[in-house]
Amino acid sequence: MRIVQPTSGSIKLNGHDIARLGKPEMRPYRRSMQIIFQDPFASLNGRMKAGDIVAEPLAVHGIATGRAKAERVAELFEQVGLRPDQMQNFPHQFSGGQRQRICIARALALGPSLLVCDEPVSALDVSIQAQVINLLIDLQRAKGLSYLFIAHDLAVVAHISHRIAVMYLGRIVEIADKAELFANPRHPYTQALLAAVPVADPKKRNTAPLIEGDVPSPINPPSGCAFHTRCRYVMDRCKVEAPKLRETGPRHQAACFLNESVSQA
Repeated sequence: MRIVQPTSGSIKLNGHDIARLGKPEMRPYRRSMQIIFQDPFASLNGRMKAGDIVAEPLAVHGIATGRAKAERVAELFEQVGLRPDQMQNFPHQFSGGQRQRICIARALALGPSLLVCDEPVSALDVSIQAQVINLLIDLQRAKGLSYLFIAHDLAVVAHISHRIAVMYLGRIVEIADKAELFANPRHPYTQALLAAVPVADPKKRNTAPLIEGDVPSPINPPSGCAFHTRCRYVMDRCKVEAPKLRETGPRHQAACFLNESVSQA
């Protein structure tokens, strides 16, 4: 999103690297990508009415004014399950789920093709989480949106995702289609994450080994594989050499030396 400027690497949107573009060059790209923040209350201006918040992107980009703008905002409110007469309310007059719907409406205002969803339901009650997730799924189907959905709740990830990337200390350690990842995790960290999911049956005991130790500092990560300090399969090689993502199956990659024999087969 270029909210924080990158110090290295590239950011490709539809094949174009936008990591080094200046503000004027970035402006056209900003219409095609929007973000939904984690905290719906903190990301809304409490001094602005809900309708004005959703209308602001339309004014900034000169898309609509006057009656056309008001009609567009009313349409967006209805799309996210809010009433047009709520446009005159302030953020504190809405529930947490309703505030997140306002954030979604604001993100949709410019007709983007990509939405970055930064843990958009983690601050909501479980019952409200399901409503917001189902709304996002319905909007995706109706508008053909692409989501970059960031979350730590595996149930939410399994419900909304098509393809999943697992990260540890800021690096992708495994990436695969949803069904493949949950059925055949290749990286020890992914395996531990799935093993940690609670089983809703008191008669069943989860005997799979979990991760031990604390997460190292991301500012000063361990040498070699960053996960080696907590990995039950650690080898001497892991401590000095960082594994690269390797193919372990169709559309499945993992950064672990244990998968070398699989990738070479």
